[in-house]
Amino acid sequence: MSDRYRKEDEARGEARGFIKGRAKEIICFAKDINYTYEETKARLKQRLNINDDEAENYMKLYWDEK
Repeated sequence: MSDRYRKEDEARGEARGFIKGRAKEIICFAKDINYTYEETKARLKQRLNINDDEAENYMKLYWDEK
């Protein structure tokens, strides 16, 4: 694999990690201030500029986490 492609893969991985961290942060904060599941999901979509399926995946990952 060329160096260029390796760097592109690393950049994509870093971006995914950043978004995943932000999603967890948003969900935890929303729960702290008593947002509903649907309000939180809408907030995720808005703040991270992601689609409904992506938001739902993050909600499934982090909503019930302690």
